[in-house]
Amino acid sequence: MRFILTTFLLLSIPAVLWAQQFTWNEEIRDAYSLLLDLRFKQADSTLKILAIREPKNLCVPYLQDLSDFLFIVVSEDRKEFDRRELFREKRLKALESAAVSDPFRNVALGEHQLHWAFSNMRFGNYLNGAMGIRKAFQLLEDNTHRFPNLLHTYKSMGLLHTLVGTVPDNYQWATKLMGVNGSITQGMSEMQRVIKGTSGRPEFGLVQKETLFLFTFLQINLVNDDAALKNIDRYLVKQSGPLMDFAKARILQKNGRTDEAIALLETSLTSRPYVFPYLQFLLGEMKLSRMDADANKALDVYLRIFKGNSYMKAAYHKLAWHALLVQRDQKSYFSYLTRISNVGSTMVDEDRAAQQESEVRKLPNVHLLRARIMFDGGYYTKAIESLENAPQSSFISQDEKLELSYRMGRLRHEIGDHKQAIEHYETTCKNGATSTRYFAANASLQLGLLYEKLGEKEKARKYFQACSTFKNTEYRDSINQKAKAGLLRL
Repeated sequence: MRFILTTFLLLSIPAVLWAQQFTWNEEIRDAYSLLLDLRFKQADSTLKILAIREPKNLCVPYLQDLSDFLFIVVSEDRKEFDRRELFREKRLKALESAAVSDPFRNVALGEHQLHWAFSNMRFGNYLNGAMGIRKAFQLLEDNTHRFPNLLHTYKSMGLLHTLVGTVPDNYQWATKLMGVNGSITQGMSEMQRVIKGTSGRPEFGLVQKETLFLFTFLQINLVNDDAALKNIDRYLVKQSGPLMDFAKARILQKNGRTDEAIALLETSLTSRPYVFPYLQFLLGEMKLSRMDADANKALDVYLRIFKGNSYMKAAYHKLAWHALLVQRDQKSYFSYLTRISNVGSTMVDEDRAAQQESEVRKLPNVHLLRARIMFDGGYYTKAIESLENAPQSSFISQDEKLELSYRMGRLRHEIGDHKQAIEHYETTCKNGATSTRYFAANASLQLGLLYEKLGEKEKARKYFQACSTFKNTEYRDSINQKAKAGLLRL
């Protein structure tokens, strides 16, 4: 009788109490915070303890999956990718055990698919990546309908919509095949919704922090909406950690405040020099734009500690430039060029450009190169003076003349001299119509951006559409991607 009564009572308890569920307690939030600060050892140690103490708390496998993703993306360590992938299936099954009625279930499953899609693509596994993106999209899209007010969903949904919205036209068939769709405007507004909706709500502070990083990364690399970046400054200033330092430094650099960005990165790297290797690359790049004598040190550190392929060729490329412009050492310049072919890959535009220059093995025009690098650091006035003081006899070949008009256009654009900028850009477009260099295509892109800002939409549309008609092999994908982003905004 007692057995029957006990069984009846057990069966009477709602199943959800026995199911695994997401419990966001203080220790879980501490582990989440540690991960966003890239303190992997401390976070993983906390999660191991919680896995034993709270075996039914699905926040544990969710954060362990996030830990694997962040570590793989930051380190690009192939051995770690292979090792950590062994745990993937177990964590996926754990997340799938959540009740279907749990609003966070699809978020966790969608982000799991997203994490491994990007990780796979980082190592060239594009088919697995595409399948993961499709699954992530379906899960997150479903959640926006079932739980439209759950902010967590829009962090990753915004990321997906933005990325899908910037896919070049010649790859649109792939997104249709995957069954995904979206636009930049949609994706950006979704992430802004998360940033604003979590403001002043401490329980959502970490979601806001992660979204801020993703939003900044996309804005700088794909969208180029200066107003949107300025609008998130007030949220960023309250944040700390390597990912936030990256976001802050890139925004400072973009706004021509590279001296401040360098100071920020030097402070950040003093205490934790190796946790986010890309910060070393960024510091070296910025110090080179200022023509610092020690710019090579940070680039050397990056090459020494980074275990992946991205920006390895670019790092040697910048070391070659440093040798030529700062050390005035042509022998070392060519020595660095010879190393480019032996490292990394050409998946990133900067690496591809580095590889192409290394194959040419020809001394660049030092006046144009110096102006280009100073421009990247926001030292516009110094770059203009450098070009104006260079003898006209320094620019002999057609490529050099083309680059000169392009550089002057970019510099005049940045200091607000729109009239001269337009003249230089139009000259570049006209003279570089059949060139394989990127100058004419990017001049067309910049004209589109300039006219968009001035409110002249038809002219902006004309120049954005023209970008894909040029013959450039350099930076082709990224220029066309940004042009498409501009057309979608219009």
